[in-house]
Amino acid sequence: MDFSGLIAYPLTPFDDSGEVSAGDLRILLDTLASSDVDAVTVLGSSGSFAYLSTTERRDVVRTAVDAVAGRVPVAVGISSVGTREVLEAATDAQAAGAAGLVLSPVSYVPLTENEVLAQVRAVSAETDLPVCLYNNPGTTQFDYTLPLVAELAELPSVVAFKDTAADARAFNQRRSELTSLLTGELLHGVSGDSLMLSGEVAADAWHSGPAAMLPHAYARLRRAVVGRDPSEVERIRRVLGPIVDRVGSLRKISGLHLLARACGVAAGAPRPPLLPAPGSELRELGRLLDALEAELGEA
Repeated sequence: MDFSGLIAYPLTPFDDSGEVSAGDLRILLDTLASSDVDAVTVLGSSGSFAYLSTTERRDVVRTAVDAVAGRVPVAVGISSVGTREVLEAATDAQAAGAAGLVLSPVSYVPLTENEVLAQVRAVSAETDLPVCLYNNPGTTQFDYTLPLVAELAELPSVVAFKDTAADARAFNQRRSELTSLLTGELLHGVSGDSLMLSGEVAADAWHSGPAAMLPHAYARLRRAVVGRDPSEVERIRRVLGPIVDRVGSLRKISGLHLLARACGVAAGAPRPPLLPAPGSELRELGRLLDALEAELGEA
């Protein structure tokens, strides 16, 4: 797996009792595998990895790999507070048949560069699956420096970098600077739907949670951006942008669960202590989705 193209990060569905709903997860992943996405990543932030037990995470990976049945690659988020748990998640993912790993520097105490180096090296020694590093400073309180990324890219298993920035210009500048530091190949993907919607960030990959509910719209937007079709980019942005903005104004994860409900995707409520997004938002999301469908024909 090279972590290129459109990579969707699906929710982990919960039933009415708050347990993981393997059946609904299977349906969601089967739908994604038949859509325009290039890969899926389970147990990302969208997938509520931080609120699942080790057994639940293991079951989610097995369900995902089985549901997709080789149609698209399945990557697995392996982030945890402790390195021991990270390594356990990595070996579990490989045993289940995953195609790649996504790792962010999660820790109760923000990590140092040396600690991140040690953790990524430990993962690379534990498994031969390709690894995508994830820069998520808003959550982890650790912001990858580009020299550190370049150093880690020397490891054979580190093949991609999922990155973010304040705006499109800043991201493209980081992309240019990183390229100048690399001695080999490393795919540089973007995280942050507002950056994708800017129409100014092609990147090697788009990593998106909302794309798991709206794969066709995101795929069409990415094709227009990569193909440098500004009129098509603007047409899609006009109807997709308000949905992304609305979801972004809600609490993380909770907003995605509400979007799933509006899209007719069975995902249930987020797991406590997270509370559901206000139900009053559902009607507005429905209206925006109707506008998207009217313009594009298929979300």
